[in-house]
Amino acid sequence: MHSHTRFLCVGILAMLASYFLLWPVWRAQFPIEIWFTESWNAFHQDIAAAGLPLYPGSDQLVVNNYPPLSFLVIGELGKLFGDNLYVGRVLSFVGLLALAVEITLAVRILAGSFSAGVVGGMWFVALMAHNAALYVGANDPQIAGQAIMGAALVWFLAREKAGRSALPPLLLMVLAGFWKHNIIAIPAAAVLWLCLRDWRSAARPVLISGGAAAAGLALCGAVFGPQFFANLLTARAYSVGHLVSQLGHLQWLALVAILWGSWAWFDRASYAARFTALHSAVALASCLTQWLGDGVFGNAEFDLTIALAIGLGATLARIAASPIAAAIGLNRSRVMVVVALALRLVLSGRQESAQVLLDPQFRARYATAAAAMTAAAVSVSKIPGAVYCMKNNLICRAAGKSFVVDDFKTDQLLATGKATEADLSAMFQNRGITVVEGASLTYAAAPLWQTP
Repeated sequence: MHSHTRFLCVGILAMLASYFLLWPVWRAQFPIEIWFTESWNAFHQDIAAAGLPLYPGSDQLVVNNYPPLSFLVIGELGKLFGDNLYVGRVLSFVGLLALAVEITLAVRILAGSFSAGVVGGMWFVALMAHNAALYVGANDPQIAGQAIMGAALVWFLAREKAGRSALPPLLLMVLAGFWKHNIIAIPAAAVLWLCLRDWRSAARPVLISGGAAAAGLALCGAVFGPQFFANLLTARAYSVGHLVSQLGHLQWLALVAILWGSWAWFDRASYAARFTALHSAVALASCLTQWLGDGVFGNAEFDLTIALAIGLGATLARIAASPIAAAIGLNRSRVMVVVALALRLVLSGRQESAQVLLDPQFRARYATAAAAMTAAAVSVSKIPGAVYCMKNNLICRAAGKSFVVDDFKTDQLLATGKATEADLSAMFQNRGITVVEGASLTYAAAPLWQTP
């Protein structure tokens, strides 16, 4: 890539990444619920830090269907640095930037270009900060878990290219699975890649890493008891309708998928094209399968976003394989790709970063929401006994209340037909749980995470 082209391509996407990050970074300071999983994670992190049972019994109205590692680590970090809520938010930003570096390194290994990898990494940051802002800078383990898995991918590619054993990175992938369990595409692609290339040599690292995963689950069962498995396997409603309702998210990835696919077809014999094709296909299958489940949202597509970011870097690095690029010039075609991606990001009705910079009323709305949140917490703290802050459990946490009702569990009891609204009301009454409408208590804050 020519130096001027490199500077232009990297510069355009780096500026967009910085611009779109402005909003989630600015927003992270406020004690409001960015996404409804924030309070859920914070409560479980508090429980882990206090050494209390992390996985509740089936008779409780709370469920923990995540593996334990993120709660244990963030709970301990919270003891050192303060509120788990903000520790989790910072880790989300750290994970995002780590993923940008990992995408860069993966492209460097696959396609031999560091600068093309930087472009892929910057596009990933810009897209995530703009289109996945409910997770970027939120107290949710997904992005940090993706970063651990991304580090394992880079390590896997480096060792595989050097002809060394894939066992150490596969073990790191197992560890990442105990941070967040739905990060499927990278380990699945790695195992398939090894087996397709030489299944005999793949057998040992794959079997050992599979044994490590089984041993980890057995250890969790021994430490947390049988309720660990009962929580992990909590019943969830599944439907094709839920999948269809989520497909619109993929519009943000469509342009990159087309650009990468048009290059990969012409360069299909290359190492980079073959690996990115396998990775992207597995990531798409994982995303669509997860979207069949009720309560699964944008985080299911993060594997696919990472795969396509690596594919984008490989496309720019090896764009000479494309007949169109050969006809109009390699550097010109690279610039056209980056400009097209930049326009797709900018031409959107959602411009929160601009509102942060230019709209005092938008900024004031967050200050008002934070004040409403504090006032609501004071009000709830005066209610005797257990309290359920419906749709905004962060209020109950700020009020010092215990976690007694989990929106996900009650939603799934209704969705799977195991309970009715009347049944839930009776459960709340029998257990002495006072129900308050958390969203109405902080009306100004309620719509913030619902921004389309």
